[in-house]
Amino acid sequence: MSGVIRRFIDQHWPHLVSAGRGTAAALAALAVAVHLKLENPYWAAMTALIVIQPTRGLLFEKSFYRLVGTVIGSAAGLLLLLSTDSPLVLAMALSFWVAACVGVGNLLYGLRSYAFMMAACTCVVVAMSAYQNPPHLVGIAFGRVACIVVGIIVSTAVTALFTPRQSGDGLESRLRRIAADSIAWLALLLRQGRVYALARREQDILIGIAEVEELLDAAGAGSLRLKKQKRHTQGLIAALLSLLAVGRLAGEGLSRHDDGDRRQDCWRDQLGRRLDEAARGLESPTTVNCTAEMAAAAAEVQTHLPLLGESLNDIVASLRPVLAGDGTMAGPFAPQPANLFIHHRDWREARRAALRAFGTIWVVGGTWALTGWAKGPLMLMAIGIMISIFSTKEHPAHFVGQIFCGAAIGSAAAVVCRVALLAGVTDPLVMGAAIAPFVLLGVLAMSYRRTAIGATDATLFFIFVTQPGVPIAVLPADLALGAVAMIMGVGSAWIAYRYLVPINPAIRLRSLLKAIVDDLRLLAAAEAPVAKERLRARMHHRVMRMASMATRYDADHLAVVEGGLAALAMGKCIVRLQASREQGGRTPVAGVIREALHALADSARRGENIALALTTASTPLYAALWQGFSEGGHAEGQHGESVRHRINGTCWEDLSVRCPV
Repeated sequence: MSGVIRRFIDQHWPHLVSAGRGTAAALAALAVAVHLKLENPYWAAMTALIVIQPTRGLLFEKSFYRLVGTVIGSAAGLLLLLSTDSPLVLAMALSFWVAACVGVGNLLYGLRSYAFMMAACTCVVVAMSAYQNPPHLVGIAFGRVACIVVGIIVSTAVTALFTPRQSGDGLESRLRRIAADSIAWLALLLRQGRVYALARREQDILIGIAEVEELLDAAGAGSLRLKKQKRHTQGLIAALLSLLAVGRLAGEGLSRHDDGDRRQDCWRDQLGRRLDEAARGLESPTTVNCTAEMAAAAAEVQTHLPLLGESLNDIVASLRPVLAGDGTMAGPFAPQPANLFIHHRDWREARRAALRAFGTIWVVGGTWALTGWAKGPLMLMAIGIMISIFSTKEHPAHFVGQIFCGAAIGSAAAVVCRVALLAGVTDPLVMGAAIAPFVLLGVLAMSYRRTAIGATDATLFFIFVTQPGVPIAVLPADLALGAVAMIMGVGSAWIAYRYLVPINPAIRLRSLLKAIVDDLRLLAAAEAPVAKERLRARMHHRVMRMASMATRYDADHLAVVEGGLAALAMGKCIVRLQASREQGGRTPVAGVIREALHALADSARRGENIALALTTASTPLYAALWQGFSEGGHAEGQHGESVRHRINGTCWEDLSVRCPV
């Protein structure tokens, strides 16, 4: 038996050490809150566990936004109870407050969204706690904020020294690799045209770009230098997306006019070698001046394919500050990146999230107000937390389902602990010693990926139901009924996510696809260059979100990613076709664009595969782009030269002037 225990300890030692630090932080925060005689001191222990993060930057930043949201939510809860003592009015006010916070939170990203979710659930928790104990109204509101502060300070003091600092080196190496892959892909594209193997490589590049974009918030957390660098990283991401779009158009055009001319093949092969050298320089972290070779290659490309050359120049300009790693280059007086980066705001799903939160809180709160059920406030607390904090998840029903199991286990353990071990106990030290093994087991399970979600809420529900540090006598039946009410709140949130206003990855993905179609439609109708650039930038982020989500949840994700690539190229193609029309081109541009967008709108309206429709609709746009080029080139040809002769013959200078890409 001792040998088995030793092997277990050796195998799980890092997790045991981490669990020990987390447990120590929770118990120390509880002890400090009890010593300060704060209301509901167990809130401090819960906070100490919640703010633990894998990096120091995330620890500091999440703590800050949690505190901001708690202050706002506590103030809102206090004001609500000072304004009314009617349960029905209170339930209605809470419904509006939570809906507003959830709606705004679903439009934001990262920890700023978390602050709004904290404001939503904290208001419910404070209002319901104070409603059950009116004489301690101000003390509960102040205690909530004070316990959060205590939990943050104690958790930081205990765990920060053992938490690694966030480094931007890993992000820079991934950016180098993706940029190198993009340049190498372009080299092959120029040599071979668009073949299946390269189409698959395009998809991998887009997936890689989307993965890096998702890491930006976490990578910059707690570091002013990395936050400043983030803007240039986003500019590089936008430039890489633009290269994918322009490269696809160039590949389409070169494939259409490729008839084996040796001079054209020679030029394309030479340029491919230059780009390969630039890609190898990017892949090596020891290469300092890797952008010089890229700049030379971009100048050569621009001689023959101007728009493609411009895209390469944008990448060179975006790479320099990113690879320099100097935060001062992103200061307030630094130039803006060449390519805009605008976040996708899903207004449709934000409205649905707000409606879901309003309806759920109102149904549960209204039922409590009308029936006067004594445990209704506990159920409302649980549902307020679940319906807000997890509303930004791509698959919240899945999360809340796991939380339901964890909450049931944690609540059952709390009832047993309170009845069997803490009956009649009022000494906070004895309470802390009694719950320590339970908390240690919970925190240990939290350190494993497979059990992290369920274990986290099992531990938090255990602390909440046990209420260590509160010397109160409670009947076992009453305690069990309160635990059941909280579990019912979690179950009600699952029903809301699953059935009331359902949300899942498929719904979010379809919403993104419809938004991309709307962006293309608006892009075709826009006239101002600034408006067009902003629409394309927003669509770029939507395509990245779509690719990332499809990769995680869709078995046929490559078809969705291909649709995203087609959308990028369509956006660029529409802009080029409109520019051609303004320059007097004779191709029926407006009709081609209108027909393509009409087909997309029909697919979206009928619920068909929009990703496939994007890929299909892009083909006539490519054809129109190159038809317009051919007609324009023929009209301006000298001495009756044919378009093919000028493309494949010696007059490459003509291509540099008139080629649309």
